[in-house]
Parts: sequence; C-alpha cells; structure tokens
Amino acid sequence: MSGALAIQPGEPDLDDRRVRAAFGRFATGVAFVTAEVDGTPLGLIVSSFAAVSLRPPLVSFCPSRHSITWRRMRQARRWTVHVLGAGHAAFVRRAAPAGADRFADPGAMRDALASIECEAAAEHGAGDHWIVVGRVRRLRVASDGEPLVYFAGGFGHFRPQH
Repeated sequence: MSGALAIQPGEPDLDDRRVRAAFGRFATGVAFVTAEVDGTPLGLIVSSFAAVSLRPPLVSFCPSRHSITWRRMRQARRWTVHVLGAGHAAFVRRAAPAGADRFADPGAMRDALASIECEAAAEHGAGDHWIVVGRVRRLRVASDGEPLVYFAGGFGHFRPQH
C-alpha cells in the first residue's frame, strides 16, 4: 500500500455521526502545535498527536485538509508540539474553534507537560486529513503533572497508579 489514501464513499451504515461516535470512544491526549510564519505565531489544537519512532525520534499529528491554519503553518517546516495538562481544558475550549486567538494565554506553552520541537519529515494525504510526521530536534519535559484527556467529546484527566 503506497501513496495517498483517497476519499471513498463509505458503507451505508458508516455515516459521519456513527464514525465520530466510534472514534470518540478512544481516549487521547491533547496537544497544541505551534509554529511561526513571517513573524506571526500560529497554532492548532490536536488530539491526534502520536509518538511514531524512537530511532530516529519521530512524532505525528493529523490536521484537517480544510485547515487554513495548517496551510499557513506548513510553510515554517518546523513546529513545536506542547503536550497539554489537565489544567489546560479551559484554554482548549477557547482555542479550538476556527478563528480563536490561540495566543491570548501563553501559559499553555509554558506549563505544558512536554514541549517537543520538530522539523518536517513527511506529510501524507489520508482522507480528509493530513498525516504530518516530524523529526524531534529538541524537547523539554515537566517533572510532573496529569495529562488532559479527550474522550467522547469531553475533557478529563488521568492519574496514573504506580
């Protein structure tokens, strides 16, 4: 299997509402991906961030093909993924809608559980999204904190049991 995955008609029982409900049953973390283009800070809230490889260190996220912000951000060829903590839920609610001022509260970046600076490695079309792969160049990891978790359309947190 190679190349971009084209958008194909689904099976009759795979309507958008049911697919979204099924996908929403998988709990994910939440990240704020930022870049600067021509001196302008840009950012996206994503729940599709994933570690891809340790050697070399690679990560991915999946912005919408319709995202005007991603169209602008990709020009930078470098971005930072800020892994958000439980205390960032209000920020995400404010920053997620299109056109929101995502930089009104710089605390989201300062207080992230991890900040992972990346350089563009690959981008693949997949249905109505892009799969963007970045090579990790630098990172900062907080010593503690609980992750912000997205599940079934809502936000919560997770406390690991050691």
